[in-house]
Amino acid sequence: MVPKYIGLIVSLISGSAAAESLNVLLYHHVADDTPFSTSTTVADFTAQLDDFVEKGYQIVNLEQAVARIRAGKPLAQKSLALTFDDGFSSVCKNAYPELKKRGMPFTVFVTTDPIDHHYPSYCTWSQLKEMAQNGATIANHTRDHAHLVRGALSEAPWLTRAQDNISQAQQRIENKIGQTSALFAYPYGEYNNTLKQWLDVQGYIAFGQQSGSIGTTSDWQALPRFNAAGHYATPKALKLKITASPLPVDYQQLPDPLTQNTQPDLSVKVLPSKRVYYPHLQCFLNGQAIDVVWNSSQTQFSATPPKPLTQGRHRLNCTAPHRQGTPYYWLSQQWIVVPEALEGNKPTPTG
Repeated sequence: MVPKYIGLIVSLISGSAAAESLNVLLYHHVADDTPFSTSTTVADFTAQLDDFVEKGYQIVNLEQAVARIRAGKPLAQKSLALTFDDGFSSVCKNAYPELKKRGMPFTVFVTTDPIDHHYPSYCTWSQLKEMAQNGATIANHTRDHAHLVRGALSEAPWLTRAQDNISQAQQRIENKIGQTSALFAYPYGEYNNTLKQWLDVQGYIAFGQQSGSIGTTSDWQALPRFNAAGHYATPKALKLKITASPLPVDYQQLPDPLTQNTQPDLSVKVLPSKRVYYPHLQCFLNGQAIDVVWNSSQTQFSATPPKPLTQGRHRLNCTAPHRQGTPYYWLSQQWIVVPEALEGNKPTPTG
């Protein structure tokens, strides 16, 4: 079991300027010769870091910052956290020197099997340990980067496999780095409610790959991050993301993303706000605008795919502007569509 993080760092607060939310950026590769959609070039990455400094953003320790928000304590204004998934070698070779030079903390969610097998495209344990001694948090991204919940509707042992996968990776990180973290990132951003509940009991704070900001009403086992790669790798493309706030809803009430329904409905009750201009809320499914339907009291909206979704991952992003135009308030729901479970091999209900 991972102990609940209880230390709170007062230095995260800067003067009287305070924020009630946190934006987290997600990277995979920081390189010029890796897949575009998951890569941030070295030039773009250094430009981002310089832009953060120029605009007065504070790069904060992720675990400490989330603990503050969860406890209802504010962060320094313009706080950002940086995360890297998988543990690719370009993070050690290209990103780390720039982060170390600027004294910026960051989190690397590592998949342990490729590191143990000495895959050349991954960091080594010695590199990761050096980073851990210089501002990095090395956290859990499973042992083998499996699709943890794809079999949940058809395979009884799926949860045991997922639990073992996560626990074994956690033990491996502790053995090689010498310390543990309460942070976890889902491979592919995929999770369901059952896995979230187990992670909560174990003491983890868990992150997906859906867009959005973290606030006091967040789901602590399904926290969002903004992609900072591909088309979103330039400082200009990140502008609306690093200034975003969470759409005021109870995120723990969002539906289970794993579904057999090929046209799943997202129905959300919004919380009262003097800042959010709800009449201009828009929703985009896989980047395409879809209709938003409000109830008569304008307190709940729903968004449904206009046609059946294919099997696999889909993301629904909903945004609304501030009454003065900016910033934008975000909510993102991931759907993992598995149209047909295997008959005769469905898990026995456990109550």
